[in-house]
Amino acid sequence: MHIDLSGRGSIALTASDDVASRYLSALLAPFPAQPGMPPDPVVALTPVPPGSLPLREFQRAADDDLVTATDGERCLVIWDGRACAIPDATAARPAVFEYEVGFPLWRVFRSAIRPALQVGMAADGRAVTLHAASVVLDGVGIAVAGWSESGKTETALALMEAGAGFLSDKWTLLGHDGELSAFPISVGVRRWVLEYLPTLRRTVTRRSRVQFAAAGAASRILDPIGRRPAATRSRGMLSDLARRAEAMGDRAAFEVEELRAAYADTSDPTRRVPARAVCLLINAPDGEPPRVEALDPAVAATRLARTAGYERRAYFALRQRAAYALAGQPPTIADRAIETDAAFLVAALGDIPVLGVHAPFPTDPRPVAEAILRALG
Repeated sequence: MHIDLSGRGSIALTASDDVASRYLSALLAPFPAQPGMPPDPVVALTPVPPGSLPLREFQRAADDDLVTATDGERCLVIWDGRACAIPDATAARPAVFEYEVGFPLWRVFRSAIRPALQVGMAADGRAVTLHAASVVLDGVGIAVAGWSESGKTETALALMEAGAGFLSDKWTLLGHDGELSAFPISVGVRRWVLEYLPTLRRTVTRRSRVQFAAAGAASRILDPIGRRPAATRSRGMLSDLARRAEAMGDRAAFEVEELRAAYADTSDPTRRVPARAVCLLINAPDGEPPRVEALDPAVAATRLARTAGYERRAYFALRQRAAYALAGQPPTIADRAIETDAAFLVAALGDIPVLGVHAPFPTDPRPVAEAILRALG
């Protein structure tokens, strides 16, 4: 079976594995699983019998809760006695993740399989994966990009409150043809932003209400701890942990179809749309009103490539483990992948307006969305 991402690239399961098939189908929705093998998958997942991958040398956890090993040629992630090979997605196509049946693919999907799919599509010149949420308004796409936790999702939701349709959250594909399309991932919505999103607030599901209620209860406990002055090192560590736990818990995950239903969006979720603009969020000091300016596409391309690269750091770190253990391995693929993304973006953004959107965060996202719409006319 395989799953194709709007003709930009595909991920294939090369042999029967019901557990992996169900997992991939659920994770990559709304893109449908299709029978058979595509002619040129970007990533291939290949199940092999337990014990098939020889282990020669181990690299124990290094503040990352990971154990890896090598078989003399590849880096292998080890979990509960099973192994999975981690390929270099810039070196060969397809990038093959050979894994022993029973290895939990969820352990490496976010950290390695998803980044390899993104890196591989760019390396092949198929598409670049923007670190951006995207919406569709009047038949054209608006990508809202930026550093992690800069307000991408919130701004996209505010644009939807103004009449836009949903395309993608967190990641968006952009081709040389200037078209945007979705990269499958669930949508994380922060509890506080519902105050500014009446349409979404009215349609929050029972499951999400439970998540938000739990987050609210946890916040009442964690917030005083997080705000406590760090008079000692141990108290500072406790405050840091409380703030992180509060930030992680204070949101609910929406499936794509849940969010589309909230806004009565019946368009094809796998469609490709012409890009109207790429908006790069630039977080300003608190209290400043939103401000929009035209950006140099080359400067924007570098920033976009670097934020996407930083989000893939777990994958690059796994390849660094391979470079440590295996002679002849390149020391890192991070720079190569970022340079490939940047070069792709310089070409792709030539005919697409790129806007720098200066705004504080967290904030009411509606004025930010309004400023974008005014700038686009």
